[in-house]
Amino acid sequence: EALRMFLSTFRLPGEAQCIDRLMESFASRLFEVQLVQLLGHRLEQTQSVEKAMLEPPRDNTDCDSVNANERVGALDPPALTHQPVLPFKNADAAYILSFSTIMLNTDLHNPNMKEERRMTLEQFIRNNRGINDGADLPVEFLTSLYQEIKNDEIKMKADLDDVILQKGMGNVDSDVQ
Repeated sequence: EALRMFLSTFRLPGEAQCIDRLMESFASRLFEVQLVQLLGHRLEQTQSVEKAMLEPPRDNTDCDSVNANERVGALDPPALTHQPVLPFKNADAAYILSFSTIMLNTDLHNPNMKEERRMTLEQFIRNNRGINDGADLPVEFLTSLYQEIKNDEIKMKADLDDVILQKGMGNVDSDVQ
């Protein structure tokens, strides 16, 4: 959902280098939010990961200087009993999976793609093997992500040219937001 929210706010630029920088920043922030949650820093109960992604990064030196393994014993029992929201071991895993998710979205929802050539769940899982610091991401996590993308396409913010081409000059103002 965080990637969906991120990509819905703007149109990806055409330059690969710009896309790379945007996705690297996104992945770093996603990993930071996960790390903050894993270290026991609680977000407000009504605040989701997606909303936390939009907040500026926290300047908590204690998060940087404390090893996650050393902090486990310091967490209160409720924090230890629930699974982490995101399973990434490092920002690179979030970065690779973000790109993989964009490719999956394009593959599953491109009208020019023949049905028999679309990526299957098994292919998506295989494509993402070993991306988590040499380990696999949980199959349940990847399966859920695949189904989410398959059932609900990630749509990026349309620009005025797209709306005009698709709908003509009719009611353009109501379509571009």
